[in-house]
Amino acid sequence: MTSTSPPRSARQELSLIRLWYACGAALLFAVALVSLMPAPPSIGVSDKLSHLLTYTLLSGWFCLLARRRTALAFSIAGLMAYGMMIELLQGMTGYRYAEWGDVLANGAGCLLGALGYLGPLRRWFAHFDVKLASLLRR
Repeated sequence: MTSTSPPRSARQELSLIRLWYACGAALLFAVALVSLMPAPPSIGVSDKLSHLLTYTLLSGWFCLLARRRTALAFSIAGLMAYGMMIELLQGMTGYRYAEWGDVLANGAGCLLGALGYLGPLRRWFAHFDVKLASLLRR
């Protein structure tokens, strides 16, 4: 019995890849903006939990765009480096401070978000990409 679907290694490129990367860049900009402005009053959410969830979202987003495992690894490494850079910049502001616990929470979020690469979410996202691209071409 033969399959008509392409092999797993030959992943189809997303039609709106530039749009998706622009959305990712906007997410990175928003995280930098919020991270480097004076700390807002506490809203009752753990600081470490907010770091974990933020970097899970970022990693999940960029893992949706990864077509190969090497791209996935570079995305995770890049986001971990981004989180460390933000922490260093926070330490230079004078009104925020850098914490190793935040770096660890960011890294854990990156790894947690990377799990999205393994599940069906990427296929659903690719299907959404095709549908949205066809709507935009009309």
